[in-house]
Amino acid sequence: MKKIGRFLMIASLTAGLMPSCMISRQSDKQEETRSITVTGSGSVTVRPDIISLKFIVRNSGWNIVQVAERNAINTRNTLNALKEAGILESDISTYDYTITQDNTHTYAGEYTAQNTIAVIVRNPDITGSVIDAAVKNNIGANGITSFEYIVSDKTSALREARTMAVKNAQDAASLLAGASGCKINGVLEITENYTSSGRAADAMFKAMPMSMDASATITPIEQGDVTITSNVTIKYGLTN
Repeated sequence: MKKIGRFLMIASLTAGLMPSCMISRQSDKQEETRSITVTGSGSVTVRPDIISLKFIVRNSGWNIVQVAERNAINTRNTLNALKEAGILESDISTYDYTITQDNTHTYAGEYTAQNTIAVIVRNPDITGSVIDAAVKNNIGANGITSFEYIVSDKTSALREARTMAVKNAQDAASLLAGASGCKINGVLEITENYTSSGRAADAMFKAMPMSMDASATITPIEQGDVTITSNVTIKYGLTN
């Protein structure tokens, strides 16, 4: 009987201690997970060394065969003009090609053959000449559907933007933590995304109007810049 009594007493004491231990661990865990989450951003502007263009070639008519043939001729004229303007064959590709019929009315409408030619211009200085060659004499491309500045090697600029973004986030975290009587204590989580913006309507692409002067034979292109931006979200631990 004495042994049983001692066993029950020990079990009772153990059961009484368990809630206290559990509460203590939860308290420690809560202390460890005190944190603050902030965002930071950094941007670097660089000069582009590549221009990406997309030319559209479109022809319409009532005879589908004639429409397709005329579109093929204009496409061939465009490709030859691009090569003569200094674009490598490897930098020219067909982006898409469609033949459709207008069925927006109660009767069958005209056929339209259309394709888009994607072009990489590796020398921005010849962009105006390339555009003029592609649309020359109205027997080639009908227009441009895309104009974008590209930086071929953005490694250094992106590294600088990321460094600025992290510094920006750390300054914000230190300020907020200090104002609340705490200190930041290491990074718990970090996420990042970056953007490379080479098209900003008014700022990035300005095709200047042609002068009435006969000597103005090349479309002037005012080259813009590319802005590389890094955005980070960082979760810092806090300590007193």
